[in-house]
Amino acid sequence: MPKNPFGEEPSAWDSGPRSTNPFDSNYDSPDSDLTFATPQSRTLASQQRALDSMCHSEQIGISTLEELSEQGEKLDRAEQRLHHIGELQKDSQKSVNTLNSWWRGWFSKKPTPGGTAESTKTGATAPVTRERPAPAASYLSQNVRTAPLPSSQPFFQSQGTQPRSQFDVNMDLMSSGMSRLRDMATTMNAELKAQNQQLDRMEPALSRVSDTMATQNRQMKILLGVKSPR
Repeated sequence: MPKNPFGEEPSAWDSGPRSTNPFDSNYDSPDSDLTFATPQSRTLASQQRALDSMCHSEQIGISTLEELSEQGEKLDRAEQRLHHIGELQKDSQKSVNTLNSWWRGWFSKKPTPGGTAESTKTGATAPVTRERPAPAASYLSQNVRTAPLPSSQPFFQSQGTQPRSQFDVNMDLMSSGMSRLRDMATTMNAELKAQNQQLDRMEPALSRVSDTMATQNRQMKILLGVKSPR
């Protein structure tokens, strides 16, 4: 019979009281169910955090490259349209010159030369564009659709996986992830450089289009007898 009336007899299946002394053999640790409560486990956890961070950085890099690629396509379309406008202005300038010569001949009572005016239409020169394919688009087509992002799975892949082997796997993943991030940075630099060169090339062309438009408007006003406001 137990000495404590509120106590219970220890069962035959009970191994006895559990000690709270961590140095006792009967000490029941709350973390005793962890597979690796060692520095190796902490190292693997640190590696996994680094892999997660690299995965996030790579996702941001891919989004940035997609935006740069879209921006480059818009610049290409703008440069092509600018070149097309320049070619149209060349043709319109020929028409303005023809009208100007006809009006001068009419008012000076000089006979106009026989035959129609010969239209010497020069072939349109292709605009100078950046290299094809563009760096960002080329990288996205060759890497993003073929190479997956770094895995974000837990570092304990299976119960039988040894810490050392998983450590090596994580190191390989980190190495390949750093290589991809470096390639992304190089591609971004090349894409930005190409777009800056394209903007520098478009600036004088835009100025020529603006000046030509102002000149042709002034010539047409003179032909139509429209006086410029003072």
